[in-house]
Amino acid sequence: MVMQRRFIALTCRLIDLLQRDAMNAVLAEELLCGEDQPFARVTAPGRFFLLHMSTLMLLIKQVKAASEGAQSLYDRIMLRSGLHVLGRWRGRFLCAAANRPQSGPGQHRPPRESRRLRIVLAALRHELAPATGIALLSCLAAVSIFSPLRAAPPEAQTNTTAKQPSTLAFGTRVEGTKIPDDLRATLTDNIQLGKGKAPSPATLGQLRRRATEDAARLNDVLRSEAYYNGRVDVEIEEAQGGRLDVAFRVTLGPRSMIRSFIIQYTDSPCDMASLPKDGTALGLKSNRAARAQRVIDLTAAAMSFLENHGHPRPKLAERKVIVDLAANQADITLTIKAGPPERFGDLTIANEGRTKDDYVRSLTKFKPGDPYDRSKADATVSELRKTGLFDRVTLDAVDTSGDTVPQKLTLTERPHRSVGVGARWSSDQGAGVTTFWEHRNFFSAAEKLHLDLTIAQELQLLGAHFSKPHFLRDDQTLLADFEVAHEITDAYHENRVKTAAGIARKLRETLNASAGLSFEIERTTDSTGYHAYELFGIPMTGRYDGSNDLLDPTKGMRLGLALTPYAGSADGAATTFVKLDATGSTYLSFSRKFTLALRARYGSMLAQQTGDVPGSIRFYAGGGSSIRGYGYQLVGPINAKKEPLGARSVFEASAETRYRVSRDIGLVAFLDAGNAWSTPTPKFSEQLRLGAGVGVRYYTVVGPIRADIGIPLNKRPGIDDSFQLYFSLGQAF
Repeated sequence: MVMQRRFIALTCRLIDLLQRDAMNAVLAEELLCGEDQPFARVTAPGRFFLLHMSTLMLLIKQVKAASEGAQSLYDRIMLRSGLHVLGRWRGRFLCAAANRPQSGPGQHRPPRESRRLRIVLAALRHELAPATGIALLSCLAAVSIFSPLRAAPPEAQTNTTAKQPSTLAFGTRVEGTKIPDDLRATLTDNIQLGKGKAPSPATLGQLRRRATEDAARLNDVLRSEAYYNGRVDVEIEEAQGGRLDVAFRVTLGPRSMIRSFIIQYTDSPCDMASLPKDGTALGLKSNRAARAQRVIDLTAAAMSFLENHGHPRPKLAERKVIVDLAANQADITLTIKAGPPERFGDLTIANEGRTKDDYVRSLTKFKPGDPYDRSKADATVSELRKTGLFDRVTLDAVDTSGDTVPQKLTLTERPHRSVGVGARWSSDQGAGVTTFWEHRNFFSAAEKLHLDLTIAQELQLLGAHFSKPHFLRDDQTLLADFEVAHEITDAYHENRVKTAAGIARKLRETLNASAGLSFEIERTTDSTGYHAYELFGIPMTGRYDGSNDLLDPTKGMRLGLALTPYAGSADGAATTFVKLDATGSTYLSFSRKFTLALRARYGSMLAQQTGDVPGSIRFYAGGGSSIRGYGYQLVGPINAKKEPLGARSVFEASAETRYRVSRDIGLVAFLDAGNAWSTPTPKFSEQLRLGAGVGVRYYTVVGPIRADIGIPLNKRPGIDDSFQLYFSLGQAF
């Protein structure tokens, strides 16, 4: 206790000496170091500790007073920053004195804060009163004396470090005239100040340093966009409420254009005359900006051209971009080693599955001996993946010393068999279950056999569907179908057997067409009695699908057209008729969450009378995929028993708004309209049936699960119910 009181008394005496006159710092040092002084028994490190503590306590007192009287925001920030650092040093000195081991002074490094303290004190010297400046010099001298003392261990520092200062309140903005919107957005995205996990600046110096780093980054962005004469300056201003505004002032300057784009070949290949020599051959147009991405794209185009024209391994030796800042023009030179021209070699197939090698070879887009073409190799891989037979497809070039490039195709097959089950329910049709079994490589050449079974209250059906892709030509598929069905509806009871065969061809990526021949036998009982039909048909279809999803489209368009001429017998008498059915839908997305879906259908049956057409082929309207709110097949002609008769023409239109509340839940509101007529063409003079309602969608990995409730807006008494409920997989259309 006596020694602690002596330390306190000596510290107060040192402060008093330093306050009266800075030169008394020498006296203070003599007081501590002299052998004849009353505190001679204090060890040398203890004396230096007292001198440091006295100086720091004096500085803290003076800096605090100066900060309270400072007028400008800059002065307050600088002084408070210095006060914070001095406080931390005071804690470090205490820890150092308490934990200093007994060893030579030269074996210990100064505390980490020494460099920061020197910088802050150097800045403070210009802001404090002259007397304080003298005291700072004393503190710096004390720091140099105290530097041999060892810093406190992390545990002690954690317990004694002063509270971290609060961060600065600031905002950033990009200023400048005639800055394109996309460039402004890019500049804003590249500002890192106040973003990420890095701590926000606590002092004005940190803020200015971070802003300067961002300005350098933005200057790089300007150069990448061909503004080589542009610059970005940083200005920090005080806004209302003490908030700081960090303005990045952008001066674009003129944009540098490509003056020349030259391609040189170091090895002078024998086919150099056919290789591109400038940017024009790569699609470069005149007066284009020398943007970094454009230069990169042109370089990639040059390399791709070589890979697709017999040079499998070109190498970029050098890319030189010289910008004439005075003329605002750029000269670009590519130096490429093209390598000798080569050809495709033999193809080796490595596959442990059951797919035939001959089938795999039929899908390749090149033959041995063809000039090497990377695009053909990539097209081969893409074609094999589209078959759905393989989990992994890789095509690698085998290095050889000759002028051919042998290819090795490695395949890993996926399981070819699958089973599935689905269910639906609606208040007008009841419940139904569908199950299927599928084999996607039935004869080892991607043939698909699909068997399905439907068991529902109104329909029991067994179907088989076979398809063979690449039939006679790559874009053509052979189709064969067979079904046996028993159907009971309010309109008819029917047993039927149907078979069909045809060819489908892919005309474009989104356009498909098919044509074939069908034969069916129906035994139908309807309101007019029992009827027997044997019919041949020539079904022809065309389908355009530009939508972005099969079960949940949000943009694009779909169009469908089905035309089938029929000929055969009806109750023993010859009959012919033609059925036309056209559908279309479009999807408009106004945001990620909001989609407007529109649908229309037009159907016409060129038949002498409705009785000439089997019940399952006639047109009907009403139900979950037609006009919601009305019973299944109940919109259109009905008899005295209020049973549907079927029609020879139909028209439907629907509008549905879809709003996605969350990742899994969506809401819809819809309005449906339409009718069916006994005439060959729709009679729009008659009233259309209207239905409206709302629904919920639960989104799954296989598509949305749909639940809708529909209400008939022009309800027919005794025919239509007050509402209908629908549950199924996928959107209504």
